[in-house]
Amino acid sequence: MRTSTNVSRRSLIRARWFVAGFLGLTALTAGTTILVLGLAIAEHARNDERAPADAILVLGAAQYNGRPTRAFRARLDHAAALFRQGYAPTIVLVGGKTDWDLESEAEVGARYLREQGIPDDALLVVPVGRNTWQSIEAAAQPLRERAVQRLLVVSDGFHLFRSKLMARSFGFQVYGSPAPGSPIRPGSPLERWYIAREAIATLAFLLGRR
Repeated sequence: MRTSTNVSRRSLIRARWFVAGFLGLTALTAGTTILVLGLAIAEHARNDERAPADAILVLGAAQYNGRPTRAFRARLDHAAALFRQGYAPTIVLVGGKTDWDLESEAEVGARYLREQGIPDDALLVVPVGRNTWQSIEAAAQPLRERAVQRLLVVSDGFHLFRSKLMARSFGFQVYGSPAPGSPIRPGSPLERWYIAREAIATLAFLLGRR
């Protein structure tokens, strides 16, 4: 009886060590993956790939009472500058609205650009999406209908890596151009926090969780 009990205890201890080792290895692998993704995100955040494209896709950001936030204005201003420089003939605005908003991010962004002198026929407004994936997914079909193949994506630098992966999954040739006027400054603690968050979100996307 004692021998049987000792064997059971040893088996239990080995099982516990096995589980602990497995969990530790899993955590180490996940941590390493997130670190590698973070480094890739930081690199892409500093890389302006602006090139001639069929359309400029501006990813939405918060707006309050019909007014874009500083981060959103920075993206819109950058898209307007790229449009005026002839990088693409169309600016695509995406982003939906919350339950308490009267207007979507896309609609607010389009009005802002009109006020900056961008002609209405150069704007494609897709007022759908509560997150990056939903916004890009909603824009994919209207873009295909316009025979768009090359996309120049504008957002905050830390947001470009994941956004480009998503847009490429719909078959577009994608380039990224970070908004230089964003209040989230390169190298700041706030940017590092966003990069860490983006690394986790990117891993979730790669695992099939939109």
